[in-house]
Amino acid sequence: MTERLACPLVGREHDLAALDAALATVRQGRMAAVFLTGDAGVGKTRLVQELVARADGGADWSRPAPAVLLGAATDIAESPPFWPVVSAMRGLLRSAQGPEVRRLLAPWADQLDELLALRPAGPAPAGPDARVQTLELLHRVVLRLAAHSGVVLVVDDLQWADRSTLDLVAYLVANLADESLLLAGTYRTEPGTDYGPASAPARTMIRELGRHRQVRTIEVAPLDRDAVAELVEAAAPGRDDLVELVWKRSAGNAFIAEETLRAAAHGDQTGLPTTLRELVLSRVERLSAPALRAVRAVGVCDGPLPHRLLAAVLDPSPLDPAAPDTAPSGADAALLDALREGVDAGVVVVDGNGYRLRHGLMTDVVVAELLPGERMHLHRRYAEALGSPWARELPGVDARIAHHWQSAGDPERGAAATIVAAEAAVRVRGYAEAHRHWLRAARLAGQLTAPPVPRAECLEHAAEAAQLAGDADQAVALLAERLRLHDPAVAGDLVAAQLHARTGRYLIAAGRGAEAAEAFGRATALLPDEGAERERAEVLGGHADALSAAGDYAAAQEAAERALVLARRTGLAVEETRALTTLGFSLAYREDQAAGEAALRESLAVAERAAEPHAIGRAYRSVAELLSGPLNELDRGVAMAREGFDRVAALGLVRSTGVGLLAVTANGLFRMGRWDEADAVIAEAWELHPSGAQAMELRLARARLDIGRGRFATAEDDLEAVDALSASTVGPRYRIPLLTLRAGLAMWQLRPDLALDHVAAGLDVVEQGSDDVWLVAPLVWHGARARAELARLGMRRAEDGMAARLRRHAADLTESAASSVPAVRSVVEAFLEMSAAEDGRALHRSDPSAWERVAELWRARQQPYPSAYAHLRRAEALLANRAHSAAATEALRRAVRMAQDLGAQPFLAEIVDLAERARVQIDAPDPDGAPARTAPEGVGVAEVVGELAALTPRELEVLGELADGHTNRQIAERLFISEKTVGVHVGRIYNKIGVHSRVQASAVFRRSAYGGQAAGPVG
Repeated sequence: MTERLACPLVGREHDLAALDAALATVRQGRMAAVFLTGDAGVGKTRLVQELVARADGGADWSRPAPAVLLGAATDIAESPPFWPVVSAMRGLLRSAQGPEVRRLLAPWADQLDELLALRPAGPAPAGPDARVQTLELLHRVVLRLAAHSGVVLVVDDLQWADRSTLDLVAYLVANLADESLLLAGTYRTEPGTDYGPASAPARTMIRELGRHRQVRTIEVAPLDRDAVAELVEAAAPGRDDLVELVWKRSAGNAFIAEETLRAAAHGDQTGLPTTLRELVLSRVERLSAPALRAVRAVGVCDGPLPHRLLAAVLDPSPLDPAAPDTAPSGADAALLDALREGVDAGVVVVDGNGYRLRHGLMTDVVVAELLPGERMHLHRRYAEALGSPWARELPGVDARIAHHWQSAGDPERGAAATIVAAEAAVRVRGYAEAHRHWLRAARLAGQLTAPPVPRAECLEHAAEAAQLAGDADQAVALLAERLRLHDPAVAGDLVAAQLHARTGRYLIAAGRGAEAAEAFGRATALLPDEGAERERAEVLGGHADALSAAGDYAAAQEAAERALVLARRTGLAVEETRALTTLGFSLAYREDQAAGEAALRESLAVAERAAEPHAIGRAYRSVAELLSGPLNELDRGVAMAREGFDRVAALGLVRSTGVGLLAVTANGLFRMGRWDEADAVIAEAWELHPSGAQAMELRLARARLDIGRGRFATAEDDLEAVDALSASTVGPRYRIPLLTLRAGLAMWQLRPDLALDHVAAGLDVVEQGSDDVWLVAPLVWHGARARAELARLGMRRAEDGMAARLRRHAADLTESAASSVPAVRSVVEAFLEMSAAEDGRALHRSDPSAWERVAELWRARQQPYPSAYAHLRRAEALLANRAHSAAATEALRRAVRMAQDLGAQPFLAEIVDLAERARVQIDAPDPDGAPARTAPEGVGVAEVVGELAALTPRELEVLGELADGHTNRQIAERLFISEKTVGVHVGRIYNKIGVHSRVQASAVFRRSAYGGQAAGPVG
């Protein structure tokens, strides 16, 4: 056995098969994502390396070889934003594919070079959309590469990944379902846990993405004994005596098994070290002093380590960051000899143009053995070397300098470097990383008498960065800490007022409308009575927005009127339009529709005079949403949205505000029953390649239409995407519609239990401070509908208080709607009438007259879909009362006509199913291809032969229901006959087929129906 032992990949056939399947999916033009989890050293990295090798050379792509992006996260808290992806992209550009990649990515060359630190970054961008812009830049880069040749993106050690990288992974999974992208990641778990620390962001991301159908999580298990024996035979032929030793020492951990084998190469196996630390040290301590010194320096470096940087760190002469751009004198033959010795010993590996230790576990052991003084010295040398001009080309250099100065125990230089790193992170939209840097700067500032930036200011910067990163709750907490540093606030304290106002803005973003209104209330109380009118206008305008978001439209109106006076007095056009928009919406919502519309149109006029594009778009959006939503002026709302789209397109806002207006248009057309037009509008909007919030709105609009038309798979994709993108970044505006649609989809999939879970999650959001009756009313109806579906399907659910909770929210809606204008109140009342009718269904006492009223309410509001639904439920109620009347038949026929006009295939299938069970002739077409139900289907009567030939058609129907596990009562309800009649039918069935129990009857049915083949569990 030689020192450079060759250990093959063994015992991983199952894992490799899963990776090959993912590759096959990607070759077919679909995205696949695989996360490998497992203990340190179990072999995750070896598996993704094999994946890369197979993708690069072994897979038949029928086109150019895929672009391979292989990056690894680093175990430092100061990790630069997008670190694994940035380093992987730089490696790709240096590869043989580099020139072709550069040509493909030419449209984004400037932004990409800035992100990759290939040229100096420009001014730091501002605004909440900047983070999404960077995600969208990388999304487009991956999209272009995927379209050309496919992409394999691997992120090793996700447990250490920076927040920006995790956001990118989620963004790609959510937005690239139909592209040739294979996304793979490894995650180190801790013994005895599923994923590691409960707070680990990567753990949360992997679990959330695991719900996506194209995402698979593989737990990489330790090798079994046979695999260990195979490893020993391959690495040390003829040494069967080592198998038991390696198995006992490693317990199947691949890294420890290999280390044990290497240690055995040096002599008596009975004297081998017994722990991982001893195994590693036994090999490292055999190195010469120069090689050991080099290995320790390599271990301390986090991130890429080019030869020149290592040479500078090990050069005994003092470092001068301002020295000429020449190679450090320490990069000589002695260092190369030392490194060669480390490579030959299997301790150091060449990584691109630099070095690293062979495994993270080896790094842990080597660094842990350093004396405190040795460790601090090496960190200082790295900080000084990275400060040299030639080191500026290294990615993430500012973050690395900050890390090393802090680890060197130098708080003054650490604080200064951390501030530089924070500013650098902001320039590339790495707000989550900037947030961490500013937090660390605040901590260091508390240790210094004259910090470069005061602690209070650091906390403000940290809060803003957290907000831009989508962590509004953390931003609020940081501002609270900042306020505690402030002197006790008194009236006229403008600084405290502005801090409370910022808190209010962050709370609005977190979806905590009521708390936001309270924060703005404190800000308003602290404003000076005179002077600072610009600041006062901004605070009052924000207060009005918060009150509106909390559903307190009366107070919002009052605050908006005060803000409007100040904005006009100071000539602040943007604040004037904002105040007018809030004022108009509040007026139209609660007391005077005409006055409200007039204020909204005035806000548009002011924005046009001021030539403020974003204000113009906001005004159009507010008018269109109000008309096509709460006021139910559908024709006018759609027309206004279309007009607004044409205007903002001319202003260059087509991909942002324009897409949002198209989403409003599509939703209005959906409510009007013009589904073909809505389909066309959504397709038009997708051609604009939207991103961020606009993409989420459009996905929700498309999912709503797809659910109605039975395109459940694409609806699921859109809802999963919105879920992944919105979970931690937005409030009720997206979460409540998302959860409402998830509930609707679950009910079509015969999962009312799951639907009720989604409704419960939506009510959680409502109870955090959203009082928008327009969003809440459909959610409450979906909850009532889910309870009714549970009853219809005979499904039981543990008592969890949902019935009482839904009643409480229905009562709150009634009270809130009472203070609204008639148009808003009438729509809310229609949902409440439906909810009450569903409650009757849940109690098996569905009232035909209640459903008749609901149908008329929605007909009067020109919304055919809920009207058709009510007609179906009215017919069901009439039939359940065994009123086989012309009224039931006419209700079904009305529902059929509406469903056909809409193209609502699942709904049409449910109508046909009801008619067939009730034996009502409605002359409806066969809804072929309609995925109305996704639960296992029963066997049709026409398919039954042999033993069941003596049964009548009705007896066959009863037997089919019985075989599906329904009770006599449920069968009676489903077939619209009495429970007594069901009992008679069951008795006759038993006599005719010669059985004595439901289990035996079900078995005969399944045997006859499936030609003697078992179809599933019986009884």
